Amino acid sequence: MKKKNFLLIAALLFLTLYLNIVLAADFTNVVSNSEDWRDVYSTIRYASLLEKDSDFLVSTRHGPLLLNGIKKDRVIQVISSRTSPFVFNYPDQIRAAGFAGADELTVDSANLELINELKDVTNFIIVRDSYGYDAVAVVPYAVQTKAWVFFASRNNIAEIDSFLSTLSSKNLLLYGSLDPEVSSTLAKYNPEIIDTGDKFQDNIEIFKKYQKIKPSEQIILTNGEFIEKEIMGGANPILFTGKENVPDQIATYLKSSNVKIGVLIGNDLVGAATNIRRSTGISVIAKFARSPRGVTGGAVSAVEGLDLFYIPAPIISLLIYSINYNTANSNLEVTYKSESDVPIYFKGTITLVGKARTKVGDLEPIFIYPNSYKTVSYPDVKLTDETQAEVFTLYGETPTALDRILTATVNLSRINILDNCDIDIRGVKYSKQKGAFYVKIKNNGTTDCWVSIELKNVLIGGRKKDLGGEGSVNILRGKSKYIQITQEMSDTDLEKNSFVDGNAYYGERENSLVKIKPFHLKLSIETWTMLTYVIIILLIIIILLILFLIFLKRRKKDDEDEL
Repeated sequence: MKKKNFLLIAALLFLTLYLNIVLAADFTNVVSNSEDWRDVYSTIRYASLLEKDSDFLVSTRHGPLLLNGIKKDRVIQVISSRTSPFVFNYPDQIRAAGFAGADELTVDSANLELINELKDVTNFIIVRDSYGYDAVAVVPYAVQTKAWVFFASRNNIAEIDSFLSTLSSKNLLLYGSLDPEVSSTLAKYNPEIIDTGDKFQDNIEIFKKYQKIKPSEQIILTNGEFIEKEIMGGANPILFTGKENVPDQIATYLKSSNVKIGVLIGNDLVGAATNIRRSTGISVIAKFARSPRGVTGGAVSAVEGLDLFYIPAPIISLLIYSINYNTANSNLEVTYKSESDVPIYFKGTITLVGKARTKVGDLEPIFIYPNSYKTVSYPDVKLTDETQAEVFTLYGETPTALDRILTATVNLSRINILDNCDIDIRGVKYSKQKGAFYVKIKNNGTTDCWVSIELKNVLIGGRKKDLGGEGSVNILRGKSKYIQITQEMSDTDLEKNSFVDGNAYYGERENSLVKIKPFHLKLSIETWTMLTYVIIILLIIIILLILFLIFLKRRKKDDEDEL
């Protein structure tokens, strides 16, 4: 009897396992269970290429709620991160909720592993793996061309290249800014390249490619900082809008296009809808919620927030540090502070308020390095009774992508300071060993000076880039000092930058460098530093000493042998 029961239990276990395998092989839905946005994105692309429905978790608590929106007759494949899943053993929870079946595939990197589960994919789009907005921009085009999107970096490009080399047929599109190692490795495949140096212009270029395949009068508007189901569906092309301001190139393109309706997705972007409508003339529908999937406390919620999976984006923040009117020279000094983690540009308009309204502003965008200060000095400003300054400043990642707005009303301070700093820029060199530029500054003034250096239009990887140092450097009167600007440069880059242009900002006050001195200097290349030469000389001396000691030892032995 015990033997029969054992055989019955074994048969049932085998049947259950068999049915789960069969059901899993014929799954209808895919769910991402990972805290890594790259896993989420890749799982959705995997499901799309298999023509399966997809969803994703955004938290541990989201697990049961997500299931309320999926029909119980579905068979679900869960793609779980091995190291950072939201829910452990999620298939058990799914089966307990009454679904037809559930299976789990555990991955270390969904982006590199799931492509091996797909057949007949010949189109590939390569984006960087740091900031996610490039990946969001290419989604609609990837859907229409049935392309896999690889997140490439110098760390994984060898693995991606190894996979691509096994395919007899492939089409590659390199999108956005990539590591030089990535671009050079993939050059042998003759890829198409979209890389203008501006994320909004890149977005327009991929948008145009989509429109050639599937013209659409309705588009999705977003900022590229989160994953959302409709965004990832690819039914409509995507154009980026800024947090507050619509970039000029986006507005100009929309005005000349056949786009009539924009669906703005994102809880934080609802306030931008009016701005977009006024700037572009298109109708805008804001999508910020969805129908409820569950019941809480016995009452049905009217609406439920969208499932948004936020992805890495640069921190971009600009503040007003001070606004001073210097009565010694009639200059208005506006000092900004960047709390960004990337270099940004800004362009301000300052209105001085009193009985009269005096207005000054910037003609061109101004560069500011992360976590540093930049003072803009407006000369010959005539004041009467003005006591406040109204600030309206656009800022963003590039000179043509000023998608954010800084507004503030600041009390106007009056100061009386004559800045006696005077400097001389003696030369610029690049140290290959340290991967940095060094600008030599001599303080010729009668007081200690603070100096900050900015290099303009440095060619790196074929693209012009502005560079800056971290903060200002104090140089004592009569002394000289090298100011360092860290930047990796290839030999090709150095060949293309035989001369360097830049600006030295300097002054007596550390956070208010009101003077500017431009420079155009020949770049000298330093292969080894002085310390390297010293080390080499010491090594040579040590080797010679060792050889001399060996010689003495052998000579002593020979003398002993003769005796």
